[in-house]
Amino acid sequence: MTLRVLVSYHYHRDTDLAQLVNELGGNVDLFADSGAYSAATSGATINLVDYAAWLTHWAPLFTVRSNMDVIGDHAGSAANFTRLRDWGVDVLPVFHAGQPWRVLEKLCEQHPYVALGGIALHAVGAAKQKALMKWLVKAFLIAREYGTVFHGFGLTSANLIRALPFYSVDSSSYTMGQRFGLVYLWDARNLRMHSVFFRNPTEVRPRADLFRQHGLPAARVLDDSFMRAGTAHHHTDRALLTGASARAYGFMEQSLTSRHRVPAPPLPRHADTGTKVYLALGGTNHSDMDPLRLLAKEHA
Repeated sequence: MTLRVLVSYHYHRDTDLAQLVNELGGNVDLFADSGAYSAATSGATINLVDYAAWLTHWAPLFTVRSNMDVIGDHAGSAANFTRLRDWGVDVLPVFHAGQPWRVLEKLCEQHPYVALGGIALHAVGAAKQKALMKWLVKAFLIAREYGTVFHGFGLTSANLIRALPFYSVDSSSYTMGQRFGLVYLWDARNLRMHSVFFRNPTEVRPRADLFRQHGLPAARVLDDSFMRAGTAHHHTDRALLTGASARAYGFMEQSLTSRHRVPAPPLPRHADTGTKVYLALGGTNHSDMDPLRLLAKEHA
């Protein structure tokens, strides 16, 4: 089984990606993104020439290389796309929520694989999800006219992707549970992602079987010392917790691929049926990498 990982230039411009892939067992589907949104929110800037050089240097490792989009400026995004293509860097075009529909129509007319960006924040809350679903349905109707498939940036809301046949999506949510006392568990029968407060026995005990399936014994979770800072096993607990959540997104991929069976776009290096789920990697320190190492061992 392939481990799918998204890396961004913003976080990984100095990372030895060959070593990273080797540490993860070699069988890695690597998606490259500029990280423009993360850079903008932190006040950093990304140089297009440097991004192009990074994409080119590590090109043999990447399955997908994404355009450096300009938030809120579809003309700027188009200009970056054209420049990268002129330099011989084949990148995935990105369409953002709020851009004119004619832009998406043109992209779908010209490209078999397009990313949808600027949508993750619209997937939080019932009212926003309803509006986003309406927007996504229109996007999919446009794509269907041309046979185009979509990648959804930062989109792993089960309510949306179980209904819509994305070819691929990505998320960093698997890393966030430890911040809020949560673990994510995929319910394949109901196509639902459970977010469980692991310090609440009334939430954990009824889902003991799910915990076990995700490699995180409920008995360990219910121990008072679990995930307590300063304990000798705190680091191990973090890896188990985040590893379970990462595993949940792997189970999600299995369910969605069986459900949607989205054909791969007719592009080099694309052979797998979708929906594919990429795990976004924010950094390469020990705590970031350990959950992925656990998955890599299982996939070996």
